Amino acid sequence: MKIHSVIMVSALAMGLAVPAIAQQKQSLSYSKTSSDSRYTQEHMIDVGDVPGHQVRIYEITWSFKKDELAFGGVAVKEQWVRGMSEYTNWSGPATTYSVYVLEDGNKVFGRGTVTSQMTTNADGSKALRFSSVENFVGGTRKFTGIRGQTQTNGTRVPGEKALTIQAAGEYWIEQ
Repeated sequence: MKIHSVIMVSALAMGLAVPAIAQQKQSLSYSKTSSDSRYTQEHMIDVGDVPGHQVRIYEITWSFKKDELAFGGVAVKEQWVRGMSEYTNWSGPATTYSVYVLEDGNKVFGRGTVTSQMTTNADGSKALRFSSVENFVGGTRKFTGIRGQTQTNGTRVPGEKALTIQAAGEYWIEQ
């Protein structure tokens, strides 16, 4: 009877351990240079109420090296970000939707909020600086239950078709 109880308790403990392992938080951080990114589409429409007020939709893609970023041990090949912004002179809010394409064909989805501000550098040149928070909202197959968040800071030189970022955060996979 004691052996049977020990086996039952052990089996129950092992069954509970699997979801606990799956929900452990994993840290992530990465930096991307402008050579890793490319705006593939960008469309702006003047609102017409005040000078410089525009709505914009855009798409940007990022390429990743094999060991640069991974989810659940699977390397990220590329990231596609589609977004919309409402800027006055390049300052204001934006919303983004991300698709991380993994090496094995899986995808991880994110939704972010961005705040941007046009600034002047010490040398007089302009720079668009932005901060964002992205929440992981799901994925395909084993990443369906992915959750978590990244915080990103970045810079774009006005007129350039690329940008630089630094991102850090954490994720877990709910069962």
